[in-house]
Amino acid sequence: MVISGVFASLGAIYLLAVAGPLSAIDIREHRLPNKFVLPAFPIIALGFILASFSENSWQQTLFALASSLVAFGIGLLINRYGSLGMGDVKLIAATTLALAWFNLFAPVLALFIGLLLAGAVVITLLIIGRTKLSQAIALGPYLLLGFAVTQILTWSWYFGGLEPIFFR
Repeated sequence: MVISGVFASLGAIYLLAVAGPLSAIDIREHRLPNKFVLPAFPIIALGFILASFSENSWQQTLFALASSLVAFGIGLLINRYGSLGMGDVKLIAATTLALAWFNLFAPVLALFIGLLLAGAVVITLLIIGRTKLSQAIALGPYLLLGFAVTQILTWSWYFGGLEPIFFR
C-alpha cells in the first residue's frame, strides 16, 4: 500500500513543485502556461501505472481517471458558458487526477478550499475598493493552494497519520 502511494504521488509532487511559478505567472499574466500544466498528465499517468503494477491498484487508477474526465467536462462547460479560463480547466483536471487516486472526495475538498479562498479575497478586495466585479482574478494560485492543503491531508491520511473525518 505504501509503495503504490509513493508512485501515485509523483504527479502531485510535480504539481507542488511548479505551483510557485504557475501562481506567479497567473497573477502577473492571468494565464496558466501549458508548459507547466500539461506535463502533469504524463507524470501522473506514469506514477499510476507504476502504482498499479506494484500493488494492483488499477481500480483506483480508473476511478481517478473517470473523476478527472468529469472535472474536465464540467470545466469545459463553465469555460464555454461562464468565465473559467482553459488553463484553470486543465489545472482542475490535473489536480483532480492527482488527488482522486487517494480519495474520491479529495478533489471536491481541494476545489472547495480554493474557491472559498478566492471568494474571500475577492469579497475583501471589493469591500476595500481595490477591485470591481467586472475584473478577472487569477484563480490558479487559489486552486493550487486548495490542492496543496488537500494533498497534504490526503497523504497524512493515506500513509497513516492524521485521519480527517471527511476521509473516512
